[in-house]
Amino acid sequence: MTSRTPRTQGRPTRHGRRPIRSSITGPALANPQSRVTKFEADARGAVEFLQRALPEELHGVQIGFQTVPAAIGESSMPMLYSIDRAARSIMLYRMPIQRSKGLHVDDDEHRRYFVEHCVYRAVCEYLGREPWELLPGRFDHY
Repeated sequence: MTSRTPRTQGRPTRHGRRPIRSSITGPALANPQSRVTKFEADARGAVEFLQRALPEELHGVQIGFQTVPAAIGESSMPMLYSIDRAARSIMLYRMPIQRSKGLHVDDDEHRRYFVEHCVYRAVCEYLGREPWELLPGRFDHY
């Protein structure tokens, strides 16, 4: 007759030796695949690229992220970003950008491209320049 370790307080034992352990990560660890995390990573990558490419023009410009615009304007178009030249700031709005329709291919890569596109458009508008003027020669090989 073999003796097995009895269940402890209604919990199953692990291989008959001890109670099941908790997850190594725990419940407080953020999901790295969440919409918020992916948006911020993609947008920050585009912001850092533009700040390295245009250090003088973007020196001191604060670029931030919000979930939604604080106030809805008169436009029927979604507000993807706002610019405040007096405060030297650009604010990108995550939900309108992520919920925009019209991607010809709806996958992670094209959603990332659209986030980067919105960052680029916001910086172009802030600087008062056309997209092809901002980084001349950058996309000539396409």
